[in-house]
Amino acid sequence: MKQTCLIFSLLLLLQSGFAQTSYYKGEWTEVNKNDLFTGLFKIDVKNDGTVNAEFVWTYLAIDSASLELLDLYKGKKGKTGIEYAEGYLNAKTNDLLLEGKSLDDPHVILGNDKYHLKLSSDNKVIYGTSDTNGTNEGLIYAVKLKGTAGEKEFLAARAKLKK
Repeated sequence: MKQTCLIFSLLLLLQSGFAQTSYYKGEWTEVNKNDLFTGLFKIDVKNDGTVNAEFVWTYLAIDSASLELLDLYKGKKGKTGIEYAEGYLNAKTNDLLLEGKSLDDPHVILGNDKYHLKLSSDNKVIYGTSDTNGTNEGLIYAVKLKGTAGEKEFLAARAKLKK
């Protein structure tokens, strides 16, 4: 009976696919603008290359040339929201293509973006662009957080939103 349960458990594990979870910390800005968000990222890569990601974004600054954006972000500095994204990692080229699918954004500071990212060969850095409001001018750079400290920092930032 124990052997049957073990085999069944292994089959379920194989069927669901293994995921490699990594945590990153970085920033998003926009070309030639003062926009700035910091982010903590949880990236789950499955064996088939599919990716689920959570971006915990914190708003820090917005382009002061836009009155509309200044009004939208007034009083929101330091506020946090979560963007949930899905996509694919090409293991041969290390291209990470993601698309925002939903938001947990009670402060209305985020939008769903399309991300065209590159993962460094040692998996320690993510960098690239995001398609923001029809432009590909969002710039992202993030470094991998080590071990359980990365998970703890990510979970703490995520929990901040729920307060």
